[in-house]
Amino acid sequence: MNRIVILAAAAATLLAAPAYAGDSIRISVVGKTPEQLRAEVYVAARRLCASDVVGSSFPLDEMRACVSRTVDATLAQMHDPAVKVAAR
Repeated sequence: MNRIVILAAAAATLLAAPAYAGDSIRISVVGKTPEQLRAEVYVAARRLCASDVVGSSFPLDEMRACVSRTVDATLAQMHDPAVKVAAR
């Protein structure tokens, strides 16, 4: 299982892609349940996506979409089946 999950973000929300590249946040997965890990990934995704939606026409919709895509993409990269089940 991966020991650290890395979230990365860039201004890609307008292209309907999850937050990638620019900044990153590292989250340790040691000793955490899949639900705890998903919650931490969600909080990190919100932090990374917040800067991407500044000045957009529909910031709430874009924020929701960016966070959703980023969480899904991050959890899909993990190799632990329990985390993938929690992602559903």
